[in-house]
Amino acid sequence: MPFQLRSTTKPIFLFIPILLISSLVILSQVSVVEGGSTEHKTEKLIIGVPGNASFKNFVKITSSSKNPNEKNYTGFCIRVFEEVRKRLDYPVPYEFVEFNGGYDDLVANVANKTYSAAVGDITILAERWKDVEFTEPFTESGLAMVVPVKPSPKAWIFLEPFTLAMWLTTAAVLLYTMFIVWFVEHRSNPDFSGPWNDQLGNALWFTFSSLFLAHREKIQSNYARIVVVVWFFLALVLTQSYTANLTSMLTISRLQPKLLSQAKVGCDKVTFMRKYVQDVLNYKNVSLICDEDEYLREFETGNISAAFLEIPYAKVFVNRYCKKFTTIGTTYRFGGFGFIFQKGRGLAADVSKAILQLSEDGTLKRLEDEWLTPNKECLQSETTTQNIDSLSLRSFWGLFLFSVATSSVCFLLFLGHLLRDYLHHQSSQVADMNAGNESISIKTVRVARYLMNAETGSPRRSSSSDRAVAETEMC
Repeated sequence: MPFQLRSTTKPIFLFIPILLISSLVILSQVSVVEGGSTEHKTEKLIIGVPGNASFKNFVKITSSSKNPNEKNYTGFCIRVFEEVRKRLDYPVPYEFVEFNGGYDDLVANVANKTYSAAVGDITILAERWKDVEFTEPFTESGLAMVVPVKPSPKAWIFLEPFTLAMWLTTAAVLLYTMFIVWFVEHRSNPDFSGPWNDQLGNALWFTFSSLFLAHREKIQSNYARIVVVVWFFLALVLTQSYTANLTSMLTISRLQPKLLSQAKVGCDKVTFMRKYVQDVLNYKNVSLICDEDEYLREFETGNISAAFLEIPYAKVFVNRYCKKFTTIGTTYRFGGFGFIFQKGRGLAADVSKAILQLSEDGTLKRLEDEWLTPNKECLQSETTTQNIDSLSLRSFWGLFLFSVATSSVCFLLFLGHLLRDYLHHQSSQVADMNAGNESISIKTVRVARYLMNAETGSPRRSSSSDRAVAETEMC
């Protein structure tokens, strides 16, 4: 038994030292790797910066006034990188180097370790992702169409604020209100009396001019006053709505371009941009443009009908020339702008975290306002491509119904007073022995003539009936 115990425990005692030695070796290797990684991050970065950026708001390189060989690097992308560097947990020394080649060549130079990183308006693409590490995008992604602001003149644009049904309903309510006012007022108001053509003309003029509060006729009947007050309210709402909608149509550019596939369009001289416009958007006649000034010249000379720009570029271009150009149509999504680093360096993740911090604390918004915001003139009169719809009857049917109902009630009440006075007038004509023998048609004519303030045909109209008519007219 003792011999067997020694034989079984001996391998166990030999294994324990080996396990301890292996653990120490692994821990030492991990510490060396981690220390090397941190040291690797703090090495001086040689950063390539595109020297031929299309829009100088993003990257601008100028020579120093003191030393011509020294370069000054400014722009939105440069400022974002500087703010990112302040938020890293370790110091990162760097040196900017101007690169005058294409963007794909700049990415290749980072991949082959000519540069440690690249900072600028570099679009995140799947094809570039396999060679380098991109950070979180720090701009809005997408592709937008920019077109000239050329609103077509319309001789009948003053009719567009209202739909046809709205115009017809307004005219019908106006004529109905005119009839009610005339019917109530023409018996006692000298402004609405006289020959038929004068009566109708004055009533129509009064109702129409009240749309602009330019009427001069005075209303005497309380029934007519109620009708006119409601009509004034309706007219006020209609005129204010019409003015607001017409102003919007005259000041806001309403562009509905129908660009055919044969139309000549412009885009940046980047390979992926040209392929996307030609292969995906199916515009075969594409003009490759270098910078912002060339875009402006191409538009002014009519060489291009539209330009496809990445959203950050489009914002800058439209903000600078807000009265000449605007963006329209669908936004085609891309990856946005990001910084690039060599693979395995570990900086991309830390920089992405810092970019998110900039976005969350408002620093990124402040930089956008500083470098990409339009001027004051454009802020006051920004153009948009949203359609301005004509105002329809659906928005005002309640007002029209209220006006018609009020006019109808006042008309019926006034008519009831007239009929009551007519019956009182007829009952006083006891001396007329032939009144009971009159036919229905004759009685109807007599009632109509009375309602229209004509003579009733009775030669013996009593003084009491005159007073009744006078009282009715004072209503």
